[in-house]
Amino acid sequence: MPKDRAGLTQRMTSWLQQHGISEEHKILVGVSGGNDSLVLAECLYRCGHPIEVAHVNYQLRGSESDGDADLVRAWCTARDVPHHELRAEMTGDREGVQSEARRIRYHWFGTLQAAIQTSLESPVFVATAHHSDDQAETVLLHLLRSADPMALAGMRSLDPVSRLIRPFLEESREALEEQAADWGLDPREDSSNQKPDYLRNRLRHEVLPLLESLRPGAGRHLTRIASRLQPLATESRRAVDAAVLRCGKDHGSSFELDLHAWSNEPLQMEVLHQLCRQFKISSKATPEIVSLTRSGVHSGARFESIACTVTREKAHLTWNPQPLSS
Repeated sequence: MPKDRAGLTQRMTSWLQQHGISEEHKILVGVSGGNDSLVLAECLYRCGHPIEVAHVNYQLRGSESDGDADLVRAWCTARDVPHHELRAEMTGDREGVQSEARRIRYHWFGTLQAAIQTSLESPVFVATAHHSDDQAETVLLHLLRSADPMALAGMRSLDPVSRLIRPFLEESREALEEQAADWGLDPREDSSNQKPDYLRNRLRHEVLPLLESLRPGAGRHLTRIASRLQPLATESRRAVDAAVLRCGKDHGSSFELDLHAWSNEPLQMEVLHQLCRQFKISSKATPEIVSLTRSGVHSGARFESIACTVTREKAHLTWNPQPLSS
């Protein structure tokens, strides 16, 4: 991990050039007011890159949230950087606070990105300040709760479809904190980052320090593993997509799985997991669906969820989404 903090802007310039992002491409930077995102905005600004800043005030921490918004607004004003702010109304639905906030944030970023794009010819990118420590936490999170082994590839530094970039994935949290001090920035700390009721926070404050004490460099190792897995994950997903097509027919809204072809497919379990994801069925239900594939199961046997019905029809499994309730 490079520790030449004076070279952060040089590394940023090199990263942008490597990924084909020139000064013709405007970058919309998500800035919370915390250390990492403030350093990202400052770094791009010092590189002379055209940027705009987007800040979401979730109104969850009262005056503390307003203080974050004030800081971001002041930073933009001092540097004459266009500033966008959203006061989000959190519904507190079942997906959880962090997931809902993420959904709101990225949806709004995409809306702003499209609006900015209307006046420009070159593509507009969205930048977030995820760094190598975030990547290590993400790998551990997926290891603990994701049903998709390829999720261990973690976050990509560039998504060519959404044009989302993460230029700091090779920088450490510690290096960015030192850089903020060198630049005289005064970031704010989100008190919710210390709450032990969020799994990511416990991984950050308890698990990763323990792993580092057992084997120094464990976090960097997890980050390198994620980087190596990313091209493998891309190819693996293509292989699974091809296997799904070998095993059945896609009828648009429904799918017909040929059990004879499926039984001879080396990736048969990945085919079922892919169909479960496609039809919004929890991976925990996969064993129930496997039971429908066995010999001796009569036609009409089925699995039902709120999103989909899977029905055995002789030598096929038919996947049909549930009709939307009125």
